[in-house]
Amino acid sequence: MARGVPAQRVPAQARDDRRHRPPQGDAGEAVAAARAAGVSWWEQFFDEEYLVLYAPVLDAERTEREVAACASLLRLAGGMRVLDLCCGTGRHAIPLQRRGMRVTGVDSSRKLLAKAAERADRVGAYPSWVLGDARSVPLKAGAFDAAICLFNSIGYGTDAEALAMLREARRCSRQLLLETVHRDEHVRNAGPGGVFEWAERDGVRVLVERWIEAVPGVSRATFRIQREGQSDVVRDFRHRLYTATELVAMLRKAGFERIECYGDYDRRAFAIDSPLFLAHAR
Repeated sequence: MARGVPAQRVPAQARDDRRHRPPQGDAGEAVAAARAAGVSWWEQFFDEEYLVLYAPVLDAERTEREVAACASLLRLAGGMRVLDLCCGTGRHAIPLQRRGMRVTGVDSSRKLLAKAAERADRVGAYPSWVLGDARSVPLKAGAFDAAICLFNSIGYGTDAEALAMLREARRCSRQLLLETVHRDEHVRNAGPGGVFEWAERDGVRVLVERWIEAVPGVSRATFRIQREGQSDVVRDFRHRLYTATELVAMLRKAGFERIECYGDYDRRAFAIDSPLFLAHAR
């Protein structure tokens, strides 16, 4: 049986009493009712259906490669404190905890944190889980040796909110590993009229329409999840696409001085056709 989010096990020296959670992002057309109720689109998107949409590409081999790169780039050693911003189901937090780090995962989705707790129970590695907003983290300044923010977790709201999240990472830790998609690669692979895709797995069919809003630089998608005998589930997605130039500028504005940019976890040099943007900021 799924359990709720466990009580916080964050060390007292890392806690803070700030609980400000400002609204983030604009609701998409598919969640207009949620917007009227004061709920941001991402608060509905990151639930159990999110796992249906992305589980196929987040396999164990990929996760291990990313976790190994994190440990190497950040020079992590046993006992070091690591903050995982937007940790989701603990895909990186749990393996890092198993490697001997003391990990705290922060996420605004109660449902994803419940899944994280279940995964932690299965492998016997227990990060601390905090239900909170990455733009206003309820943790003390300088409480961590390193912070990570991985798998496109920046860009779901305004530019000011993205900067606020980076500033929180800098406030909590002296170094950050940031991974996200970047605009150059997205635009290079996007058609002017949008892209339609579909996939079927374990009896679930997912239809996807993707397009880019050129002026605001936002990647949009509408997902339609279909199951036999059930009503379709529709999810709207919007993600601000930043160039590497913009991301580096935001990291500097957040207070980081030394920034090394890579095009993948293998530390290849960043280029406009790199599959992702990876920055080690200090």
